[in-house]
Amino acid sequence: MDAHALLSSQGWRGTGHSLHKTDDSIGLAKPLLLNRKDNTRGLGQKQHFTSDQWWMNAFDEQLKGIDTSKEGKVVQTVTTGKLNALEKNLGKYSVYTTFVRGGFLEGTIDKLTINDSSTESSETESSDQQEGDKSDKDKPRKETKEEKKVRKEAKRKRKEARAARRAEKAARRELKSKSKKSFKSSKSSKPSAESSDADEEKKRRRAKKDEKRRQRAKESGK
Repeated sequence: MDAHALLSSQGWRGTGHSLHKTDDSIGLAKPLLLNRKDNTRGLGQKQHFTSDQWWMNAFDEQLKGIDTSKEGKVVQTVTTGKLNALEKNLGKYSVYTTFVRGGFLEGTIDKLTINDSSTESSETESSDQQEGDKSDKDKPRKETKEEKKVRKEAKRKRKEARAARRAEKAARRELKSKSKKSFKSSKSSKPSAESSDADEEKKRRRAKKDEKRRQRAKESGK
């Protein structure tokens, strides 16, 4: 793959320029330099650079401070070396002076478990109480003698009231039927009287006509 041709096709201006279209100060104008291994040093080879082996220097310092001048006694004369800084309360003034002491973090798992157990117990108690209330409601309660007497009296009064209403309805029906019958009879009597009056009127008219005919016949005979 030709990287130069690929970048040029994407708008790169060439070697010595950054990837920006107009300004070389934006971005990198020079290629990145990579470290390359050009020797045979590695694992298993002798290290020639000993200036950065601080741990070896610290041990050498401690070994040089050992005094063996007295027979059967070894005394360490170096007390402020690099390894001494690791001892208790020796390096805190140089290392921990920049830190600010704060509070300790407290765990919340135990509290959560306690709260969960308390909520579960309260829920179980409330559910048990609700079930007990439901069972009490479902159980039929026995009536006392007074309640039974009152219930029977109320039932008797309801029966009497129903009987009274039925009697009133029957009386109203009888009155309606009687009024209808009387109305019909009055209607039937009226046309009979009218018909008799009409017959009498017809008879009178006929008698008058016959009387007039007779008088005319008498006058014509004279």
